[in-house]
Parts: sequence; C-alpha cells; structure tokens
Amino acid sequence: MEKLSTEQYQSAVEFLTTKARPLEKALFEFEFENGSRSRVLEELKKYQNEDGGFGNGLEPDFRCQASSALATTIGLQHMIRIGADESEPMVQKAIQYALQTFDEDRMGWEIVPEEVETAPRAIWWNYGGDWPWGNPSAEMTGLLHYYKGLVPENFLRKLTEHAITYINHFATNDHHEVQCLVKFINELPAEDAAKIAERVREIAQHSVTTDPEKWHDYCLLPLQIVSSPKSFLYEDFKELIPANIHHLLRTQAADGSYKPTWDWGQFEDVWETAKQEWSGVLTLDHLKKLRAFNAIS
Repeated sequence: MEKLSTEQYQSAVEFLTTKARPLEKALFEFEFENGSRSRVLEELKKYQNEDGGFGNGLEPDFRCQASSALATTIGLQHMIRIGADESEPMVQKAIQYALQTFDEDRMGWEIVPEEVETAPRAIWWNYGGDWPWGNPSAEMTGLLHYYKGLVPENFLRKLTEHAITYINHFATNDHHEVQCLVKFINELPAEDAAKIAERVREIAQHSVTTDPEKWHDYCLLPLQIVSSPKSFLYEDFKELIPANIHHLLRTQAADGSYKPTWDWGQFEDVWETAKQEWSGVLTLDHLKKLRAFNAIS
C-alpha cells in the first residue's frame, strides 16, 4: 500500500500548526504529538454555549452563535476522542442540552435551530429542511449510549428501540445519514447492533461512491465510513481502501492541506474563512485515517 511521504506529512503538519483553527491544532497535537487533553478542552469550550450545546461555527458551514444538535454531536465526538468521561463538566452540560432539546413528537432532534438563518451559511443550511431522522438523531442516540450514566435508562431504551425500527424500515440511501448510522452502531451493545447491522451494511453499499473517477466530486468516500481496519464495514470495502488512500495522497494541496469539494453558493467572503477552517478539519481527519491504515511513512 502506498504511503504519505515524509515531506507530504510535514507539509500537512505545517498547515495544521500554522493555518488551521486553534481547535484543530490542539486536536492534532493531542493525536500525534502527545499534546494535552486540557488544551483541547480549552479550545472546544469556546464553541460551547451557556445552555450546554455547541454552536459558534464549530461546524464551519453555518456560523450562528446558537446551539444546535449537529454542532453538539461534533463537540461530543471530540470529547470522546480525547477520553473525556462523565465527570467532565463540558460533557455533563452537553448531555443535559441534548436531553432538554429532545423533541418527543419527532422522537429526536432538530438538526439546526431557527437562528441558523441569522448568520452566514452554506446555501443548504436553512431552518426546517427535509433532513432524514438519522442525521443527527441516530448519532446523538449513540452519544447518549456512550455517556449512558448521564441519561435516564428508560428514555435511552425507548429511543434506541425507535432508532432500530427506523433504520430497519424507513432509512434511505442518504450518504450523510449513513455516516450517522455507522457512528450509532459503533456505540450500541452487541445485541442491539446485531439488529441493524445488515441494514446499515446495505445502505452503506448503496451510498458509498465506488468509482475512483468520481472521488474528486462531492460524494461519500469509502474512508469516510471505514476509518480503520477495525471498522465494522471494513470487510465490505477493503478492496477499495488502497485506491482511496492513493486518491488522498494525490489530492493533497500545495500548502499541505486537503480542501473541501464543495462551496457555499452564497456569502462568498465568509466562505473563504470557512473553507480555510474546513481545510484544517479535513487535513486532520485524513491524517488520522492514513495513520490507522499504516499509510504514513
């Protein structure tokens, strides 16, 4: 298998440490250079609101200050990554936000709040969009499983049963939703995971773009749902992993980063800032996956 050269790696490091957001820099240092967990929390806290949710542009494509379920899933995923447990106040506040904003009628969460329309954003981020239930409610349910000591047991059981029914009978081949489904199944007890594994596998096979010629466009790459050889979908896509790694090695920009394959279609001046932020997010994500497959020299 091809590997990222030492020069390519150093170029990516240079970008992350000098041009990425302080959050991605801290996350990189934690992941690759034995950096401190407290430094990541310090940077992440800048995106957490008084209500416990995350906002303030943590997801670079919408810039409103208000908390959202989507940004809160991102914040919680970062805290899991650095090993923050249920005793961490930032975790406690985020879980309380999730519990307090749960919508009984939809048996889940609204992906973004009304305030999304008050700030610069990508053209698809408007209030009340037709987003499938799993994005982000399946992912949020998985996060509640991870921090289940902070969640009422009966509530989590009821929500989990709803998610299992939804996935098996109503989920469609949406490539954003399937990423949430994979994150959900990763946090489930084995007995529950077994109830949806085949359906999630089927959705993934219909959602992942398998033609390398199309990987330059906005699509779901194999490595986006197979983050390591330990991923439960690895066997389904392992034949594509070397080619997808080759694609990553060939698409690194001259400044060492990886650029988004989309644009906002509006607020072009602010998009340039968001694009730079996304470059940091994507570069860190790609380095983690390349390392997981032993593809860094």
